[in-house]
Amino acid sequence: MHNSYIIDGYNLIHALGLIQRNLAPGGLEKSRGALLAFLAGAFGADASSVTIVFDAKAAPPGRARQQRYQGLHIHFAPKGQSADDWIETLIANDKEPAALVVISNDMRLQNAAKQHKSQAWSDQDLLEYLEKRRTPIKPAAEDVEDRGGPLSAEQMRSWLKEFESLEDDPTLKEFFDYNRFD
Repeated sequence: MHNSYIIDGYNLIHALGLIQRNLAPGGLEKSRGALLAFLAGAFGADASSVTIVFDAKAAPPGRARQQRYQGLHIHFAPKGQSADDWIETLIANDKEPAALVVISNDMRLQNAAKQHKSQAWSDQDLLEYLEKRRTPIKPAAEDVEDRGGPLSAEQMRSWLKEFESLEDDPTLKEFFDYNRFD
């Protein structure tokens, strides 16, 4: 089962510090853009499983209430509703609530998610998840040496010889100052 995500947009913008206290004209649009770029990059090929909901009396001029950005689904709350109201509607209408992850620090939304048997994540939970998602660079198979046990005496001598000059390197002096722990 593949998860889908609903994110409380302005809640996450504030949590990430992407918005300034005194916004200059266009500042809100820039903050939204920074969030969307971050999420599109972080989710990559899975961006199409992410919906971000923003409060808005109206969508930005010339834009539809629902749009896409690099695979992400963007919703501006319908007229007369808050983002929280719209997110609750999306939760209630989800066909696979067990595969839905609602991301907000707002307790109202966390409770709504739990009532529908969906997962409720804080903004910090999302950041931790995204950090774990990052794929570490793995060495090529031919670069990986079988370390099948302790080093032989010959291997130990080889490594000691390889690194013997490091103790005399002035940039590493502090690491070889054995008396600093006395």
